Parts: sequence; C-alpha cells; structure tokens
Amino acid sequence: MVSEIALTPRLATKLAELFATDEQQIAHQLLLSECGPRIPGGFADPMWIERVRAAALKISSGSLDKLAEATALGQIDWRDLVMAADFSSLNAHEVWLDDPISE
Repeated sequence: MVSEIALTPRLATKLAELFATDEQQIAHQLLLSECGPRIPGGFADPMWIERVRAAALKISSGSLDKLAEATALGQIDWRDLVMAADFSSLNAHEVWLDDPISE
C-alpha cells in the first residue's frame, strides 16, 4: 500500500490562489488521491510529486474539470503532464510555484 504524501506548503498556497474557497478541498483531495505516488511509472520522491502536482495545478487554471483532466493525463503518462505544463526543466515548477498569481 502506498502512503499518502501531503501537499507541500507552496502547493497549498498555489491551490488557494487558483481555486475558489468552496472548491479548494475538492482540488486538494484530487491532488492527494490521483496525483502522487500512485501514478504509474512515478516515484515516491517528494520533489517529483511536487513537480507533477504543480503541473496539474498549472494546467487546471483554477478549474476542477481541468484539474481532473490533468490528473487523468498524469495517470496515463506523467511525462505528458509535466510537458503540457511546460515544466521541461527540473526546477521550472519551483519558479511557477514561487511566482504569485496576479489578476
């Protein structure tokens, strides 16, 4: 059995920036259950999981439907998810996570 790995603080912050208050818990649970160590061909490394989850968040643009589509893509091939988010370099997700969303 694979243990659940919590969202990092910066993932939680970005999730709160992207999603409406009433959708945040659903988005949080979706990332925990569908986008983490259970991804086929993935790794249990927390940095890898943060990168994949950040890719799903970026693609979602604050939409639960898009987040579900992104996590589904990650279930097929996590590399496609990371590339779709334009996270080709290993630290691209860190730059995106650390950049506040402006509206």
